Amino acid sequence: MVRHIVSWNFNKDVSEEKKKELYSYFTEAFTALKEKVPGVKEVLVGAPPLASSTKELCLYVEMEDESVISLYAGHPEHLKIVEVIKANCSDRCCVDF
Repeated sequence: MVRHIVSWNFNKDVSEEKKKELYSYFTEAFTALKEKVPGVKEVLVGAPPLASSTKELCLYVEMEDESVISLYAGHPEHLKIVEVIKANCSDRCCVDF
């Protein structure tokens, strides 16, 4: 089992209203990857986070094994989400274990 955890902050120019829209989008889009990417076992999106958080968005993905990481990363549905993230987020932190 591999766990993939990523977190981001929104860019400074992203309004509170836009953040709400993005929270919904990311929750739906990332969660759908569980059914679309073979080997993905669980997807959780931390959006919006609790006030005690130091990041504004968090993703937790459980995968069958390390080979799924590259399949996930290159999957067309994941790449669509990545484009939205690149346009709206910064300060990416990632750990796979």
